[in-house]
Amino acid sequence: MYIPPEPAARPAKPRRWPWILATAIVVAALTATLTLVLLSNERDGKKVASKSTPSPCRDQTLKPPCQGISGWVLADGSYESSTRATPPAYVAPTTPSPPPLTPADFTLDLKTYSKKCFGSAGCSVVVEPALTYKGSAETMASHGKCSLTYDITGDESGTVTDTLSFVGTSVTAHRSVLSTPSSKTKVTVKIVSVSCT
Repeated sequence: MYIPPEPAARPAKPRRWPWILATAIVVAALTATLTLVLLSNERDGKKVASKSTPSPCRDQTLKPPCQGISGWVLADGSYESSTRATPPAYVAPTTPSPPPLTPADFTLDLKTYSKKCFGSAGCSVVVEPALTYKGSAETMASHGKCSLTYDITGDESGTVTDTLSFVGTSVTAHRSVLSTPSSKTKVTVKIVSVSCT
């Protein structure tokens, strides 16, 4: 008697429903978070009743200078006679600008990175300027972007003039490669000018 072979068992399909469920939960959570953020931002954009003192102007939406109940209200909050026909001119408070920077406000030193001498033929020297400001960092930052021009002496071809720049306390300087006429030559630096924009 012939017995047919049993059919091979089907391989089990991978379960996809946990992945689908996890994806649906993540999408729902992201949607809810985005909705809450948007609603919060919308609420932040609405005007909330101010707890400060009311404006001294007749029209409460205005700020001084404006016409008040008993005369013109000036920008500093003081009052002027109500007989004036036109509003007083608004004069913005002035902030004193810092005095311009000068070479005397800085010290400049040369940091030697390498020096290779060749007997009586002189030396090859790599230097970089190191800038120090004598005032406060806030004062230096108030000047914006500045450049400082300096002269390096001691190179056999003559004076080397270069410029470094700085914004606040962040300085950008470049190294200079010099050839001195002898190993006893002293390399020096002097600030020529400072300019800010």
